[in-house]
Amino acid sequence: MLIEKIAAAAIPAVIALCGVLMLVSKKPLFDAFVGGAKSGMQTAFGLFPTLCVLFCAVSMFQSSGLAEPIAGLLSKLGVPDELAPFLVMRPISGSGSIAMLSDIFKSSGPDSASGLAASVIMASSDTMFYVVSVYYSSAGIKKPRYTMAAAFIVMMITTISAIILTKILL
Repeated sequence: MLIEKIAAAAIPAVIALCGVLMLVSKKPLFDAFVGGAKSGMQTAFGLFPTLCVLFCAVSMFQSSGLAEPIAGLLSKLGVPDELAPFLVMRPISGSGSIAMLSDIFKSSGPDSASGLAASVIMASSDTMFYVVSVYYSSAGIKKPRYTMAAAFIVMMITTISAIILTKILL
């Protein structure tokens, strides 16, 4: 197809365009490029300790078995059984929630109430612990104050809205 050929040529074309601009321009574009790469590496090295602690905490949470009682409580509150573990994992682990979304699709189907609700939740939310820790670490903020509480409230609102809307629309 034409779109596949265009997509396959897009990245090499952009790289070639950047190379031509660096050669033709009278400005030191290569120096700016190297400076940006250096700044990116410094940011990555600065975030490494935060990400290491976060990944360790996520692994500990998954291994602790705490997710199952929380999912059981959500099921008792009326959340569909196949959706409850996903709701526990979504704020914590992006890759874990993607795996659970795939399991929901396999067991209930993508067009089921649980599949649609999980899709809406996946599209309208993010892993709040990851986002807060990475953004605060990169900005050098030491006291997040009410950020996690606000993020949790927003996550609850989007989750409840997704479940209600998919039940109404089905």
